Amino acid sequence: DNSIIKNQENARISKLVLSTILALLPGFTGGAAISYAAAALPFYMDPDNGSGLVMTLDQASWFVSLNSPMQMVGNLLSGFLMDKFGRKLTLIGSSVVVILASAILSLAPNYEMLLFGCLLNGSAVGTVRPAVGLYLSEISLVRWRGSLGSFNALTPNAGYLYGIMVGSLLPVRIFPWVMVGPSIVFLLLSWVLVDTPLWYMKVGRRVEARQAMEWLRGPDYKIEPELKELEDLLSNDGVKVELVSLLIKKSFVLPVLILSGLFCIHVSVGADTLSYYALTLFIFPGVSLSPSFIAVFFQMSFTVGMLATALLPSLNRRSQFILGAFSVAFHMLLLGLDNYLQISSSIPSLNYLPVILLISFGINFGIGIGTIPFTLTGEIFPQHLRTYGCAITTASRYVMQFIQLKFFFLTVSSLGMCGTYFIQSCVAVLGAIFAFCVLPETRNKTFTELEKIFEGKVHNDVEKDSTFSKQ
Repeated sequence: DNSIIKNQENARISKLVLSTILALLPGFTGGAAISYAAAALPFYMDPDNGSGLVMTLDQASWFVSLNSPMQMVGNLLSGFLMDKFGRKLTLIGSSVVVILASAILSLAPNYEMLLFGCLLNGSAVGTVRPAVGLYLSEISLVRWRGSLGSFNALTPNAGYLYGIMVGSLLPVRIFPWVMVGPSIVFLLLSWVLVDTPLWYMKVGRRVEARQAMEWLRGPDYKIEPELKELEDLLSNDGVKVELVSLLIKKSFVLPVLILSGLFCIHVSVGADTLSYYALTLFIFPGVSLSPSFIAVFFQMSFTVGMLATALLPSLNRRSQFILGAFSVAFHMLLLGLDNYLQISSSIPSLNYLPVILLISFGINFGIGIGTIPFTLTGEIFPQHLRTYGCAITTASRYVMQFIQLKFFFLTVSSLGMCGTYFIQSCVAVLGAIFAFCVLPETRNKTFTELEKIFEGKVHNDVEKDSTFSKQ
């Protein structure tokens, strides 16, 4: 196990870096595609938009929120597609679909066609994210897995930021064509990529697994230890996966429950609702900045935080999530108090306080809990069940996201923004407690060590004295 980590010090990284950059392009497009609803919503709610289509509040909530259940559908579909056709072909197919969806959004003559474009767009984006995450995790060096997981979470946020910026400058009919540019580049260069050695090994194509490993690590790299590890792990329970084993296997059910809980917390602390409704929410008394300008900086704050995490891979996953959750809770509490007491709106010198708090929230979210659940999707599941675990847990996130977005206006009308902020603060505190109680540490563990965490064969690092340690 340690010998694998030591052996990987001799691996070449040039083709690994190339593969990572190319694989991240569909994820970037996915973030930009998700931003379409937020960028287009103000236009379609403007009575004077000149398009002949003006959305009601109810239509707007469906327009924004329907992406989420379709991303869930894409997540679940990705499990089958990745197992059947591999990670690479899944990325290629979903990139084609997201380009088709963008064409529909650009040419849609009515509300119904817009919704159809959103549904197709959401399903394609939902298929992309698990595929990117598993691809990066399975080609990565052990010591790079945390950083690549952070880049997997960072790239869609950077894409969303790109979408918000470009979408605010371009006509709503032109924007869909621009947002899919990275996927077009990926399709043109995808012939360069190999699929992951793990998938080749899983489907019995050992020769191609060896060739892929040699291509990724270099011709002088000793590939046998890694190939042997994959072969041993996949032979533990056989390659064929049956539904019964998915439902009763402890090493699968426990990580599914834990990671689904983390994803539900991840989406319920305010980052998603504030991002999707930014252009209608970021209007503050005494602040001269436009909502679109604030929204750009808000998305940029997520990107900055996640980039910092990617460049600081020595931080333990568990302590990072716990500290990040407490930081998010603190920011939501301050935003709620400001909204309830009308501090910033009544004191001119503090007019920009909510803007500062929002940007600080974004940075802390990115550094803290923003990347961890997505990193864990490539780490905590048994190898032969990984695609199913990744698909199910990411789908749970988008179920919760749909609920959050669909009922956001109802929550605000009932409790006000201050009440909404307070609820999100409480959820973040509960998230920190949840992670402290059940989340194991996964950093710097080989596939073999990760496999044993939920089988009780190695320590899972949940003791208090190791919670905030650095390895």
